[in-house]
Amino acid sequence: MTAQHQIAEFIAIGNDGRMYATEPDKLRRIVHFELAREPCLTQPELRQAGVGLVALGDHEAAQRVLGEALERADTPHQKVAALVNLGDAHRYAGAIEIAEPLYTEAVDLARAESPAALHFALQHYGKHLVDARRPGRAVEVLTEVLRMRERIGDAALIASTRDALEAAKLAITQRTA
Repeated sequence: MTAQHQIAEFIAIGNDGRMYATEPDKLRRIVHFELAREPCLTQPELRQAGVGLVALGDHEAAQRVLGEALERADTPHQKVAALVNLGDAHRYAGAIEIAEPLYTEAVDLARAESPAALHFALQHYGKHLVDARRPGRAVEVLTEVLRMRERIGDAALIASTRDALEAAKLAITQRTA
């Protein structure tokens, strides 16, 4: 099993829609092992290590690593993924104003040059909108994502979007209650 897959194995999505480490000590060891060989890592490997840092809550290190992954991106798809993950690193740290343009750039780039990544970029942008206290707009975006993912037919992606959509709807009712 590659380190990329090992990192992914120790990351789950909580009820709040955020990534967290299921076994933090093991994830930390794998991520630090990977980062020790950073110059040799491919862009996807470096990005996955950055995602591991986000899940571990080490947002400053994640921002550095994901910034480097963004610089190394060779394709529009790689750039979209790195922008989204860098946005997550800032959003999780509470820097909503820094995250917003990263997500919008990812969405714009996906629409123009990497349509297969659009649902991914919009999903994370929708989650960002909830955190940015714009749940009405989040519902619009996530409804669009749900339609896309239903066309794709991936049950796990559909479930993830339904969960995010429910969280956005709940945020609306909590704001009006």
